[in-house]
Amino acid sequence: MSNPQPKASTLQPKMLKWGLGICTTIYVLAFPFLLGTAFVCSMLAFERLTETPLTIGVIVVVMSCVPLSVPASIYLLWSRYFRHQVNKALIFAGLPVYVFVAMLLICGLLDAL
Repeated sequence: MSNPQPKASTLQPKMLKWGLGICTTIYVLAFPFLLGTAFVCSMLAFERLTETPLTIGVIVVVMSCVPLSVPASIYLLWSRYFRHQVNKALIFAGLPVYVFVAMLLICGLLDAL
């Protein structure tokens, strides 16, 4: 009878590689839209007369962080994958999502002020 353990150990890296490939594809396709959204939202911040220069600067920086996190995430997740650091690769696969959530929280705090 064959041992099921080797099948499970070879299946996990293949599943991880497919998952990272899907994340990479989604991030590459979303990058132009995220970049355009950051540009438009930053320009709209300059149009609001009630905003101070400090809040305009914070909005521009925060909105720019989301598209900039995409190439960083792709590089970091694949470099960690090839170094066999699976846990770090999974953490870096979600980096743009974490930055997006942080951006929503910061923008919500700016609206509350």
